[in-house]
Amino acid sequence: MAADPQQILALRNDPASIAPERAIVFEVEGSLKDFYEQARAIGLEYLGDYEDDFAPSGDFYDQDDPGKSLAGRIYLAMPDVQALRELLSLWRRYKNNERMPTGRGPWRELFSQLIDVRPWGPQDRIPDETIKAFAEDLERAPDAPVRFEVELWYHENAERRAGAIGRLTADIESAGGAVVDHAVVSEIRYDAALVDLPAASVRTLLDNPDIGLARADDVMFLRPQSVARSPASEIEGENGPGAGAAPVFVSDEPIAALLDGLPVENHARLAGRLRVDDPEGLAETYPVAQREHGTEMASLIIHGDLNHGEPPLPRPLYVRPVFRPTQGGERTPDDRLLVDVIHQAVRRIKVGEGQEPAAAPQVVLINLSLADEKRPFARIMSPLGRLLDYLSWRYRVLFLVSAGNITDRLKVEGYANWTDFEAANAEDREKAVFASLNAQKSQRTLLSPAESMNALTIGAAHAGSAFNGGFPAGRIDPFTAEGVPNIISAMGLGFKKVVKPELLFSGGRAPVQMAATGGELVVMPVRAGAQHFGLKVARPSAAGGTSFEDFTWGTSAATALATRAAHRIHDVLLDGDGGSHHADVTTNELPLLLKALMVHGAQWSNKGAMLDGFFGPQGQGSHLARRDDITRLLGYGVPDIQRVLDCAENRATLLGTGTIDADSAVLYRIPLPDGLDGVRALRGLTTTLAWFSPVNPRHQGYRMAALDVSAASDDKYWMADERDSYQPTDKAVVRGTVCHERRTGEAARVFVDDGNLLLRVSCRAAAGTLADPVPYALAVSFEVAIDTGIPVYEQVRERLGVPVRAGIAAGA
Repeated sequence: MAADPQQILALRNDPASIAPERAIVFEVEGSLKDFYEQARAIGLEYLGDYEDDFAPSGDFYDQDDPGKSLAGRIYLAMPDVQALRELLSLWRRYKNNERMPTGRGPWRELFSQLIDVRPWGPQDRIPDETIKAFAEDLERAPDAPVRFEVELWYHENAERRAGAIGRLTADIESAGGAVVDHAVVSEIRYDAALVDLPAASVRTLLDNPDIGLARADDVMFLRPQSVARSPASEIEGENGPGAGAAPVFVSDEPIAALLDGLPVENHARLAGRLRVDDPEGLAETYPVAQREHGTEMASLIIHGDLNHGEPPLPRPLYVRPVFRPTQGGERTPDDRLLVDVIHQAVRRIKVGEGQEPAAAPQVVLINLSLADEKRPFARIMSPLGRLLDYLSWRYRVLFLVSAGNITDRLKVEGYANWTDFEAANAEDREKAVFASLNAQKSQRTLLSPAESMNALTIGAAHAGSAFNGGFPAGRIDPFTAEGVPNIISAMGLGFKKVVKPELLFSGGRAPVQMAATGGELVVMPVRAGAQHFGLKVARPSAAGGTSFEDFTWGTSAATALATRAAHRIHDVLLDGDGGSHHADVTTNELPLLLKALMVHGAQWSNKGAMLDGFFGPQGQGSHLARRDDITRLLGYGVPDIQRVLDCAENRATLLGTGTIDADSAVLYRIPLPDGLDGVRALRGLTTTLAWFSPVNPRHQGYRMAALDVSAASDDKYWMADERDSYQPTDKAVVRGTVCHERRTGEAARVFVDDGNLLLRVSCRAAAGTLADPVPYALAVSFEVAIDTGIPVYEQVRERLGVPVRAGIAAGA
């Protein structure tokens, strides 16, 4: 027998990376961490960076009994038939309590962690969330057909794909059903169908999964239909000002796109400011009174929170409706695969459809204030997440995606009833709610496509202009400050423990109310009354007016504000008349500059320090797990966009853009102010590196380009050498496609390296051969305490020898 374990199998975390005939499943009993330690001990390759500190209780759970011990499943790729035979032979020996062959003794320890070793089967094709969704559909409409998605194993060969969908169609039709939609996106290895199956056939499928569709070799997964929806909300607002003067734009070319519902185009706040692209003619069938979500999001992007009175954006907003009106609200099309809807919409924007030219080729920002309520993130990258990653790379656009709203009830530990909760100290209540959120993180995870690697994911900060310091009786503010997520904002982390959501923007200072009491307290978010805690927006009026305004909240609203912030940064960057030195940046460079600068001003609030002292585990070597849990809540924090836009005498921000090849590095020299040479003074260094990575869905690494920024001097970060404690760890920040950290220093340091701080941007291939150069943007800020009197900006500008304005216009 071969001595190399890799000749037997290779572990995978995602079945999409495995050929169907080689898909083998290990069912793990107990701790997955223990399993991975045994796998590593015998030399098996696995996702080491991800799995080393993997917490099974945070990713595998029973929704009805979160404390229940469950088996995890590990997917395996078999190199060939001989390897399969050898593996099964070893497993049979173990099950029969026979001695292992010479050199195979360690496999006994690995197998002791397992319940079963078997080929891909029905129990894998029908995940638990699908079973639950089927049951809910049958209970709601016992005799109606059930609509769901079938994800097929992707075949490189077009004839094999055609054969697979042909066989699926025949199986569905023979059961009395129909294929409603079918889509293939080869770049992300996606082949799926939307199907209807009679209720009786679905019941048979649930009762006897070993027969029928669940045994079809072509089928990888049966999934609930991907749906994003916005339920109709209560109308509590009032009429605002009437229409003003026609807008005057700096350009008629939109640079931001909104994929959402159809807005009220002639609303007083929106008239003349939208470029609605409605190729399907939805305006004819979309009642004005139902155009809520698109109107609200457009209002927030263009004006921000109306209570703040900010100036509108100086460019039109491109809008492509992807919602449809339904009874009780709006939702994505019920007869289309959501992946195909978004794919088609983005291609229409950037390259056009058929003979039609690109609808808005200058767009560099795309707002997706939507989330798939049927696809909570659970370790596997969703098809929609993969699509956004591919589209970001292919078309150089920055997606801003909502983390998702989790409106589930929350059991609050330590309180028997509402009376005790009301009477408690506000800080104690806050700690109890944070502890409860952390304990239930596996049920409050991101909603697809928020796990997208290349996108910026936005959570809802606990802030809203409507809050006036108090709430009506029976409602309690769960938090004491605004720099934390509100109660419904979905929690990270993302795929391979990437920092997600990266940023928090205002999403309403949302209170909680009692849901159940008696021995234990259960609370829930207040769903109505946003006029007490939300953000003011334009809304359609039931009476048909065009100046109605109301309040909204949640991660959708936060994402719209994030898109507005990115647009504002864009306008300053391109303001050549205002003195910007970056007015000539290309459309391809802009998305990554915006991505870097959006994150550049972010940091944890003082709640980061509180949570670091409060969360477990505590003790030596435990900070990685603890701060990962804080990062689930805070991401990189709330960004100070005004700080990024404004100049300051004691701060200089420098920007760099370019491309980098695998296994190479780029050296940056950051000039430092002469007045700091040998002077003891508090100083800070903030670095943010952003890139778009191509992805390889066939590889367990997925993200093909791993970039990082590090000190290139022999004396490391000699001018600001201490990494700030209260931020995501140095292990966490390198997992995704944005790397952001803050450093400080205070000791007197004599200049080295000719008074330059040397930074190195490096790139390595992380998921197969990386043939194409990778685009990136780097933002570096250096500042000193104001009381030093050192004119940092002026001295850095002089050393650069470039006469540019302050703020983000300074260039590297």
